Amino acid sequence: MFNVGDIVVYPNQGVGMIDVIEERTFKGEAQSYYKIHLFNNTMKLILPCSKAEISNIRLISDSKILDNNLKNINEFQTNIDELIKSNFKERAVVNNSKIKSGTLEDYLEVFCNLTQLKTQHSLNSSEKDMLRKTKNMLIEEISQSKNLSNNEASNLLDKAVIF
Repeated sequence: MFNVGDIVVYPNQGVGMIDVIEERTFKGEAQSYYKIHLFNNTMKLILPCSKAEISNIRLISDSKILDNNLKNINEFQTNIDELIKSNFKERAVVNNSKIKSGTLEDYLEVFCNLTQLKTQHSLNSSEKDMLRKTKNMLIEEISQSKNLSNNEASNLLDKAVIF
């Protein structure tokens, strides 16, 4: 499914590169594993190739797809009245599900909704943490896809969000 050198998004973990695909024996059975070096820390993930699909790992988005999504970022925003009507527990269930999906569109939706909600009232600590993590994941993906520094990617993301 993936090759050595592929840059991937691993939901809830970050953006990284597949360094090695190796055979290992686990419980007497040989399996192929991806060894992924995450860019945001020194951690290396080892993922059985057979679990890649259910983990929602994916290649980073193409630069043109990112540009289009950032240009049309308002499409990922939920109506503010709907956001305010829901309580933080309801939002947490929806947002956690979207983060686990690993799609760029779901990350953008979580980011936009929490950013928009933040303009209306203060977020609780869980929502603040989710917003920070989601923004960092988006910044990493933009940075890698467009070959930008994290600061440049952050500025690009911030300029796209207009409420």
